[in-house]
Amino acid sequence: MNIANDSPSTDYITYFTQQLPKDLAAMAALRDELAKRQGALSAVEDANKMREEAKAELEKAKAEAAGMLSDAKKFDESVKAKAAEVKAKEDKFSADETAFSKLVAEKTKEFSVKQSGIEKTLEALSKKEQELAALSESLEQGKKDLEARVKAFQAKVASISV
Repeated sequence: MNIANDSPSTDYITYFTQQLPKDLAAMAALRDELAKRQGALSAVEDANKMREEAKAELEKAKAEAAGMLSDAKKFDESVKAKAAEVKAKEDKFSADETAFSKLVAEKTKEFSVKQSGIEKTLEALSKKEQELAALSESLEQGKKDLEARVKAFQAKVASISV
């Protein structure tokens, strides 16, 4: 507003015909620029929001990863303990197997010695059995000869009877 009225008066027709379309075009360009900037600001706000969500997701993922790592370490420790236990059992089994093998070898050797002794004893018994069979045969023959001699003697004695 011009209170002092020291500025020239405005020519509205010239303004409406010449200046207003330029001002409207400038305002439209300004509006488009503001829309772009507003869009950029919205994009920045969305990006910041997404960044915060990503940070939260990252923290959540880190917490889950830490939990998984802790579980994995516990599992690894239990696996190592089981492996040590299995190794100890394997060593004991190996020692038992070695002791068993030695015992089997000793018993096999004892068995071989006893078997050879039994074979010798059986061989000796077989010889004795053959000798006994021969002696038994000889005894039977001697009994037959004795019976024949006794019969001959009895016959002689019977013939002497006077």
